[in-house]
Amino acid sequence: MDAVQFSLRRVGEENIHYYESDKESSVQLVFVPGGLNPELWKQQLRYFSKRFCTISFKPTVSFRDFEGEKSALKNILDQAHLDNVVLVANSFGNSLIQEFEDRENVVSTVLTGPRREFESIPPRRIYNWLYKIGKFKPKITQKMFFSDDTEYKVVKEFMETIEKPDYSDFKSFLDNYRVSRPSKESLVIHSSEDRFSDIEFGRELEPNASLSKLEPAGTFSFFEKPQDFNKALIDFLDIIEDYREEEELMKLKENNRSLLEFENDKSERKIGKKAKKVKI
Repeated sequence: MDAVQFSLRRVGEENIHYYESDKESSVQLVFVPGGLNPELWKQQLRYFSKRFCTISFKPTVSFRDFEGEKSALKNILDQAHLDNVVLVANSFGNSLIQEFEDRENVVSTVLTGPRREFESIPPRRIYNWLYKIGKFKPKITQKMFFSDDTEYKVVKEFMETIEKPDYSDFKSFLDNYRVSRPSKESLVIHSSEDRFSDIEFGRELEPNASLSKLEPAGTFSFFEKPQDFNKALIDFLDIIEDYREEEELMKLKENNRSLLEFENDKSERKIGKKAKKVKI
């Protein structure tokens, strides 16, 4: 897949710019834009689409604030074919996916660079200035959001890919930002040079949160260090898949299906899983 295409389609009760891979899988991944444009997830969408049903989206222009994205995500999760969903968020979308973690068809969440809350929000003129100067001087962006070791071309590509959200839309994500201890098994990805992420707060999210530390990496580690980010996520997804298989085993036992039948099926699934894995 050379490029990820977002087509405008009807999902539930609204029109959404939507991408879904045609891969069937026991676990489905939804990468949430979190106020930004989903093209920033392009490395993950390409990689995980080869093995999982992988989804990302962007609400239409009038609905890109926190409540609009929340409504779009609800419509996506209401789709009947999504039964074991893992929600993945960037730093600003963490609180959004936690709004849905108690849904029956959501099995896990992945929080990137969590912090307790945003105490202050830059005024509009500073927000606009940071984006403008970042476009012309990516090294400024590197100092604020990336590791010192990151290649200049990666930061430049990031600034070419990111679309500036409307200030009021982006502010709504910061205003609504709250992260609490997950109710289900979750992954927390902390980057060593992310000035917004708090590793001590990440540890407070245990016991249901597994902490993975990426270094050196900054706020947008999924764009900056996609191989490391993808490795942390795929290791976690392997655990989720195994856990779902164990749940299936218990259900089969309740239905008096033989253990030998289940083990034979499990062996076939493992062989298929190894064949599907893509070298990172």
